[in-house]
Amino acid sequence: MGTVSQEYIISEFQNNRDLISCSSNFSRHQNSITSSPQSLSNFLGRPSFILCCEPDKATFINTVIDVTYLVNKTNWIFQQPPSINSRPYQYQNSLEKLAFCLDDMRTKQPDQKITQLRRMGKEESMYILEQSFLRAAEWFSNFSEFRELEDYVKLEIIKTAWFGWIRLEKLSETADYQRKQIFTEDVHMVGNDTCMKYGSFEIDISWCTDYSMEQLMFYIPPQEEQNCRQCVQDLIDLSLTNIEVNFMLLQVSLSQAGKRCQGKVLEACEKLIQTQADHLHDYYVNKMKQPNYSGRLTKMLKVIRQLEEDIRNRSELNKLAKLFNVLKLEFSHPEMFDVH
Repeated sequence: MGTVSQEYIISEFQNNRDLISCSSNFSRHQNSITSSPQSLSNFLGRPSFILCCEPDKATFINTVIDVTYLVNKTNWIFQQPPSINSRPYQYQNSLEKLAFCLDDMRTKQPDQKITQLRRMGKEESMYILEQSFLRAAEWFSNFSEFRELEDYVKLEIIKTAWFGWIRLEKLSETADYQRKQIFTEDVHMVGNDTCMKYGSFEIDISWCTDYSMEQLMFYIPPQEEQNCRQCVQDLIDLSLTNIEVNFMLLQVSLSQAGKRCQGKVLEACEKLIQTQADHLHDYYVNKMKQPNYSGRLTKMLKVIRQLEEDIRNRSELNKLAKLFNVLKLEFSHPEMFDVH
């Protein structure tokens, strides 16, 4: 160490011998180093994505939407004979039966006309919600092994599996229409008989929040539309058979339900997935004469993983919106919408 440094140290040691003044100086010095300005979000106690929102718009009185009728109707559906049992057709297994069921559901609409929605508000949202949940319930009601489960297990599965199921079902239907050039790449299916075109519809959210659409842009991540488009394109490139589509529907919905519910529900879901995996193997080997199908299956599972990631992201955004009272909306059965 040089002479100048030694003199500086001695001087500092001698001049700061007073313990009180020394500790005071040290404290001030430390504060100047460690104290950083609070971020605006920390100072206000609000997340950065709603800093632009007015505090008086935080909602504390929520509208409760009673969906008990959907649960009751689903229970009734599960008590009825499968809807396609009367068809004179011999199914090799339950996966093949489900594939036939979905094809039937997609073609039995009375007017066969798809309506393009120009507006999405409360009425349209509730209509599509009801259609989606009951559509998933009808499909599961034709699932032979699923029907053998205890009633409460079946109900827990459908309440937590329907959202993943309908997301993939609509994406695969969209891919089918785009592949046949019935839809352009901007048009996506959203209901049994309705579609929407990106950038060509009005959104009314006044019924579920006091904030404006601009203030809630955090709630619709910019990559969400891009992810949907990519998923549809991946499905088009794969050109899936109806058997493959239905296996993917089972995989994404039952995996989601098992993770959410655990216990007997998880055990049931794992058994159902394994059974259908065996049926898919049999389909590739014996019907398609394609024993080396691992590459194709990997591509299918990649689509599923992307969809599961999108659902997780949506779930996290919902939790934040609920935590900060962004939405003035509650459901009688919240477990049905935790990932919505």
